[in-house]
Amino acid sequence: MKWRFPRAAVAGLLLAACAVVTPTPAGAATPTRVMALGDSITGSPGCWRALLWQHLQQTGHTDVDFVGTLPLQGCGFTYDGENEGHGGFLATGIVRDNQLPGWLSSTHPDVVLMHLGTNDVWNGIAASTILDAYTTLLGQMRASNPAAKLIVAKIIPMNPSNCAACAQRVVDLNAGIPAWAAAHSTAASPITVVDQWTGFDTAADTTDGVHPNGTTGIAKMESRWYPALVAALSPATPAATGLHVDGTRVLEANGAAFVMRGVNHPYAWYTGQNSAFANIKSFGANTVRVVLGSGKRWGPTSAAEVTNIISLCKQSRLICVLEVHDTTGYGEESAAASLDQAADYWISIASALKGQENHVVVNLGNEPFGNNAQVSATWASATSSAITRLRGAGLQHLIMADAPMWGQDWQNIMRDNAASVLNADPQHNTVFSIHMYGVYDTAAEITAYFDAFRTAGLPLVVGEFGNMHSDGNPDEDTIMAQAQARGLGYLGWSWSGNGSDVAYLDMTNGFDPTSLTAWGERFLNGTNGVRQTSKEATIYGGGTVDTQAPTTPGTPAVSGVTSSGVTLSWTASTDNVGVTGYDVLRAPGASGGTFAVVGSAASTTFTDSGLTASSTYRYQVRAKDAAGNTSAASGAASATTGAGGGSGACKVAYAAPGWGGGNGFTASVTITNTGTSPVTGWTLAFTYTSGQRVTLPGWGATFTQSAAGAVTATNLDWNGTLAPNASTGIGFNGTSSGTNPAPVSFALNGSTCTIG
Repeated sequence: MKWRFPRAAVAGLLLAACAVVTPTPAGAATPTRVMALGDSITGSPGCWRALLWQHLQQTGHTDVDFVGTLPLQGCGFTYDGENEGHGGFLATGIVRDNQLPGWLSSTHPDVVLMHLGTNDVWNGIAASTILDAYTTLLGQMRASNPAAKLIVAKIIPMNPSNCAACAQRVVDLNAGIPAWAAAHSTAASPITVVDQWTGFDTAADTTDGVHPNGTTGIAKMESRWYPALVAALSPATPAATGLHVDGTRVLEANGAAFVMRGVNHPYAWYTGQNSAFANIKSFGANTVRVVLGSGKRWGPTSAAEVTNIISLCKQSRLICVLEVHDTTGYGEESAAASLDQAADYWISIASALKGQENHVVVNLGNEPFGNNAQVSATWASATSSAITRLRGAGLQHLIMADAPMWGQDWQNIMRDNAASVLNADPQHNTVFSIHMYGVYDTAAEITAYFDAFRTAGLPLVVGEFGNMHSDGNPDEDTIMAQAQARGLGYLGWSWSGNGSDVAYLDMTNGFDPTSLTAWGERFLNGTNGVRQTSKEATIYGGGTVDTQAPTTPGTPAVSGVTSSGVTLSWTASTDNVGVTGYDVLRAPGASGGTFAVVGSAASTTFTDSGLTASSTYRYQVRAKDAAGNTSAASGAASATTGAGGGSGACKVAYAAPGWGGGNGFTASVTITNTGTSPVTGWTLAFTYTSGQRVTLPGWGATFTQSAAGAVTATNLDWNGTLAPNASTGIGFNGTSSGTNPAPVSFALNGSTCTIG
């Protein structure tokens, strides 16, 4: 353990050059077809694609065919350059003009790499609208190939000279991408998010504040795409051995849920304190995390010592998390070991580890990066590479991967890239570890981090935390309470032996279990502490099977109904251990039909897309807990989709008188539901063609307007439902440039309205 205040740092990266050459065709008989989809960042010339293809070839991934209707541009060496990087194109424009289906029918991709939205942002299009376009594009991909894999980027930052607002708009779009991906990913057609934003510097890595330069910019982009694409190319995941992950849960070999409750023990510095294992167990702990040295800074802890440590864990009926401490602060701490060097150590002691998969978790390296932002940005590729090496050496254990930035992930690098690392693990058996100290001093920060992993469906434990620290005062009460409620493991730092500057983190005085410190008393005996919540692993005969199902969730509330989709929300369930997610069930029609699972959600909202226009559906939800128990199904809610382009289902009256000869006006809009079914959740869309601008915020709706003049108005809570023949009035002030013609058409939830 070592701590630093968060601070930014920079470091150099790879260089590359671009020149025109002729591509070499892919030679594999049945290659995986990969489409790079985007705008000029992808296609003009998009030399990150060239570096990516070269990297794949150099690492043995030769059965890959990059496909697209656009030819390559030169990047200095032979590569497979076909792509769909269309300069100036918008995601919303591709959807509007229905262009993707034609590209798909010509190329039939198995994997799509999508970096798209930069031009939408530049045109002031709302993040929610861009994500809606993503949903349409995804549906078209799946219509072409039901098993299509989508790797979607959190796009690189932008700071063009003519768009001061673009930087924040990119942040807004990127913030919504992980949740969008989690809501739409399926086992048959998974979505992986790749963080191209973190660590990318518009000043150092672009030519113009937007496009990546031919050196550091393209190299950074390639390094983020590579592990995710390799994971997508991997064959089916082999069955896990021993302790393993299943969604957000850690399970034992027999399928029993295992929630870590334990203590960190500083073995490498106190090799004679072997009574600590039994003493830790005496407080009810089920896990001990043991500090080892790889020989770079401490140790090395020999294979014989590791064998003895595992024996001590077994004697005390503890699951043994073994961690290499030498990696602490790599990139900022000059003496630290790299994850690649840590992998060397694990492979060197493989004989002591093999066969212990039921009892041992391999923690790759403690806090493997410091606060050097450029080096920490390589966390995903370095972690994936180390895991791949361990798997290649025959280690099938559950692997624990610590976060960068001294373990605290304060730039969310692990949070946003964990999915690509999990997918890169050939065993698909990696759990992620966050260390919660001063960065996590409020309940909001803690729950937000936990929520992100639950929403993404990824496994997480708190590998270290304390009750105070020099970099801030962590909220240990919330950490422990939320971990217990969610079924997350936690491991407190530490049993004893800390230096005088952090001696307050000792749980015992001088390794004496009869002399607890204030922190030890709180952690071991307090509310939501180890003694109260720990359950022994069933491999040792302990634990009781959780058979209590969660309570029934509330009946879904329907909103955001369009011609092809609907959003549901419901009251959360409760559980004696912790609710881990919800199944969403759907039945066709207003009555009859069979309810079937159509998706899952980690939170209490879900958007169902790809529906048929003018159709009625019924929905229920049921909760799941960490042991796999499911609740009874909720009450049913009905939703009827919009007409999807036909006229007559709605009517709009519009008036916009000017202000006494000036350039201002006040627009009044009345929306009437002329259909036979209620409209539940609505968005009205129209476009000004003569430069009129809406003065926000307006009334009766939430308004947005693009640079091109497109206006959207979304219902407020009080007027979101329009019964047949019901109306609602909305309006806003605006400005014109001299002429102020009315919009020529209005569309409600995608259906064209009559005007009058």
